[in-house]
Amino acid sequence: MAIGNIYAISAVAIIGGGLFGFDISSLSAIISIPEYKCYFQSEPVPEDHADCVGPDSSVQGGITAAMPGGSWLGALASGFISDLLGRKKAIMVGAVIWWIGSTIICASQNVGMLVVGRVINGLSVGICSAQVPVYISELAPPSKRGRLVGAQQWAITWGIMIMF
Repeated sequence: MAIGNIYAISAVAIIGGGLFGFDISSLSAIISIPEYKCYFQSEPVPEDHADCVGPDSSVQGGITAAMPGGSWLGALASGFISDLLGRKKAIMVGAVIWWIGSTIICASQNVGMLVVGRVINGLSVGICSAQVPVYISELAPPSKRGRLVGAQQWAITWGIMIMF
């Protein structure tokens, strides 16, 4: 069975890992900007938009926790999805789920939409973060396996660091 260039396949997974890292930490870069604070403010927005404080702490905590909550569910479901469809198609399903969640987040009109989009993106993160390293290790020869899986995990960490 022809696999193809393991480095090209891994490069796509590594880029995806970096993007996962960006999304995992993306909220940390956004919660302090005035546009976010005023748009999702719990109280009425002041006329001058200068004193927007954003969502109250419990709402902000829910927004932030939505993605890890979805990731937990996605990681739990990833084995079943992979057994049903195979790893490659499970990763593709994760990509479609990611697209749906990102569309909802971009179109968010209120906190509820933002939370739902983040939960859906979290599902994708859970599915793909559980399946991509296994997929890479199944394709890679033993001499390159650790290096390629480690590079994917390293990219996630770099994505988090760059966005944070």
